[in-house]
Amino acid sequence: MPEARAIPPPDTPPDTPSGVPSGVPPGLRWIALPASAAAILVTVVGVATTLPGKSAGVILTAALALAVGAAATVFVNLLGSHKLAVDLAALMAVGFAGVVLAGLLPDTPGFVLVYLALAGIAMRAPAGPAVVVGLIILGSLDLAYLLSGKIPVNGLSVSGLISQDIGAAFVFAVGAFTRSARIARDEATEARARAEDLLRQLQASQAERTEAVALTERARLAREIHDILAHALSGLVLSLDTMELLGRQGDASPATMDRMTEQIGRAQRIARDGLADTRRAISALRGDELPGPALLDRLVRDAAAATGVAATLSVTGPERPLPPEVGLALYRTAQEALTNTAKYAGQGARAELRLSYADEAVELVVEDSQRHDPPPPSAGMTFGGYGLTGMRERAELLGGSLTAGPTDAGFRVRLLLPTSTWPSGSGQAVTSGPAPGGPDDRGPVAEGYAGNGTAT
Repeated sequence: MPEARAIPPPDTPPDTPSGVPSGVPPGLRWIALPASAAAILVTVVGVATTLPGKSAGVILTAALALAVGAAATVFVNLLGSHKLAVDLAALMAVGFAGVVLAGLLPDTPGFVLVYLALAGIAMRAPAGPAVVVGLIILGSLDLAYLLSGKIPVNGLSVSGLISQDIGAAFVFAVGAFTRSARIARDEATEARARAEDLLRQLQASQAERTEAVALTERARLAREIHDILAHALSGLVLSLDTMELLGRQGDASPATMDRMTEQIGRAQRIARDGLADTRRAISALRGDELPGPALLDRLVRDAAAATGVAATLSVTGPERPLPPEVGLALYRTAQEALTNTAKYAGQGARAELRLSYADEAVELVVEDSQRHDPPPPSAGMTFGGYGLTGMRERAELLGGSLTAGPTDAGFRVRLLLPTSTWPSGSGQAVTSGPAPGGPDDRGPVAEGYAGNGTAT
């Protein structure tokens, strides 16, 4: 997920330090340009009306000051350097041009250029530098008036000079307020853009999480459906295979018919139990009861009755309550292993289930020994392909591991679930629910076997 990125305010050029706007923002140009043009025009007209009769030096100096002030004003308002120091230098040039005009021609509105410079400085520079530069320019203006000799030191003239300084301070305050308002607006715009960006990231993250949850749930459904179908169908195939063999013998004796009737009844029971298991699995997916270790003994008996596999169960260690997910993983693994024993080792094979409780883990080992003439896989169940994958997924989701492989006598499946990786609520007992019927309620570990009982 991409990180939230800072978005520069729209009116702040990219290379301008944050919080130090430079140049005239587009939103203020419609005010700054007419105001600046009016100030220059008033100053030019006021100076021009007083120049007749003045010496050439005075005229040249006044014209130069007007040119510098006008050029610097145009530069700041229309071009701008995007660098605060350059813009401040241009505005100081405007201010000192007004100071020169005020000292040279005190009866002209040269102070208007000073006001214009003070407003621009306050709008562009931080408070500290702006106040320092503003005081220098305003002090220079007052000094120029005093040195010009046109203002006698009396109450009226001093009060007029003070009024002019108050006006300059007011113009400076307006500029500073405008700058503060613009910075606040830019920060709000940046915060809003950042919030929108974070919202987009949150929405993308939520969409990814929803997709991951959906994929996890689909995988869980696939495992449950596979386990149930593999168990029920494997039992049905075994019963039907037995009936087929009995039918091909051509023996219509009562004993043979009784055996066939027995197989029919067994197949019916397996089908009914498979349907019941399907309903239970749907309930379990909704958060209802889950089968667990308490049903392993029943599972072993049903598997032996349905498949002819001689299965035994032994439990070592102090039994204790397990989280529902852990109990379900143990049950499904045992169910899966018994299904594949029946499929690949055939009737008459033996299977030993060993469930061990320890402080640090719970372990289930299912080890079988096939008969001397096991049937080829094609002669029995012909489906499968996801048993080992489903069992491994169950183990890995709980932080455990599952290993499966051939032994000298047959095949072994080992499930290890460390207690340190169990989900929260591990102290709750497993609710076993009604005992599942049928020989197998899970997906085959079948792909872990070959026809000779070896792993593929």
